[in-house]
Amino acid sequence: MAWYVSNAIEALARHGGKTALSHRGRDLTYTELLTSVYRTARVLTRRGLRRGDGLVLVAGNRPEAFVVRYAAFLLGLRFTPLVPGLTDVSYVVADSGAAAVLGEADLPELMAAADRESTDPLPVAAQEEDIARVLYTGGTTGLPKGVPSSYAALGAATRAWGASVREMPADLRFLLVTPFAHGSGDAAFTMLGQGVTVEILDGFEPEEFVAAVQRSAMVVSYLYPSWLYRLLDHLEDTGAELSALRFLSYGSAPIAPARLRQALARFGPILLQTYATTEAPAIAMLDQAGHAAAMGDRPELLGSVGRPLAGIDVELRAEDGSPVPAGDVGEVCVRGASVMAGYWHRPELTATALRDGWLHTGDLGRMDADGYLYLVGRLKDMIIVDGYNHYAGPIEDALTSHPGVSDAAVVGTPDERTGEAIHAFVVARDVSGDELRASVREPIATVTFLDALPLTPLGKPDKNALRQRVPSRSGTIG
Repeated sequence: MAWYVSNAIEALARHGGKTALSHRGRDLTYTELLTSVYRTARVLTRRGLRRGDGLVLVAGNRPEAFVVRYAAFLLGLRFTPLVPGLTDVSYVVADSGAAAVLGEADLPELMAAADRESTDPLPVAAQEEDIARVLYTGGTTGLPKGVPSSYAALGAATRAWGASVREMPADLRFLLVTPFAHGSGDAAFTMLGQGVTVEILDGFEPEEFVAAVQRSAMVVSYLYPSWLYRLLDHLEDTGAELSALRFLSYGSAPIAPARLRQALARFGPILLQTYATTEAPAIAMLDQAGHAAAMGDRPELLGSVGRPLAGIDVELRAEDGSPVPAGDVGEVCVRGASVMAGYWHRPELTATALRDGWLHTGDLGRMDADGYLYLVGRLKDMIIVDGYNHYAGPIEDALTSHPGVSDAAVVGTPDERTGEAIHAFVVARDVSGDELRASVREPIATVTFLDALPLTPLGKPDKNALRQRVPSRSGTIG
């Protein structure tokens, strides 16, 4: 029996009449959620799904998505959640070999059928070695790749995060705003395991987020860095207060140190940064103590993603596979029980990503003598100008340190004279391109001003889209 599932089901039973999920004014207690899980599992069984079968769910943030996820895990299914409109569903269904697909339009009928089923408990069918889910990468460098995780791996990831986060107060409320199909679904699942009420928002709008915080006594949430920037700008414009916000996690994309400093000045050391990938759902964390130190005598930690989590090994390696000395830049390589065993039916890609027992993430970073990890960009985003390596992360940090810049991203493109050239895209007010180029040591070829950076579904700057917008040298803006 899989611990990850049995532990989750036991938590639903333990917290009984407390509110588990809240969405658009509708509350569902832990008992009601568990009852719905048993009923829905029976419907899925009647429709022919058995342990090991694949189930694709295409749904936004709604309580029924949680019910289906619990029911799928209870039955030992291979679960794949997708955000509506962001992925080619037919491709994922064919690639994953799913036996069934549920869309949002199917959920009312599924829940109506579940209401006619028995509420009697069902045993956990999932076993530790079974594939619990297959998540798909964003597909920015080709077709999306399936990343399978066993129930044992999900349990290992849960324990790794849990060892680094203190137990949450029972009266806490978790605001779910990022897509359920991404990392927040896991975070909410973990919160439910601790008896926390999960309030589900349909998406992120600063006004709605502020209102949700203000009507609660004690709130935690998770935001993409770009959304945190929008929240900070909204608070500066409106003067709204968020005293009920007690804990705020962020991740999925690098954060600008200058904006992190702004967030810490506004909220205090209540922030926590997570670093993970689809292939390695638990890597490192910069905890609240690390953020407090960053505001004190260790300001360099504003640029760190923290230390490796318990049970996770991290090494930085050179192109030839050898470890690099402390302080030098290398590819982040990860090893641990939660790391994927390989891509779904992609042996060639698996052989490239997994070598000698280590996952090669494609991220570039350096590690200090105290074990803090600092990311400097992606291996594919390293820009070589006149034979010198330039990393996107430090350039972006330097740009956003300018008081007139709220966000920035840089890309490299081929250049006949220098091999590659650096192009900067910035969101800024009252600053010129020449001023920004003068403030950064690296040789930026062009600066283009945007109202907002284009983002991927995971909240990262969409650098493929930005490369398509690189102006010619004669068309330099700013």
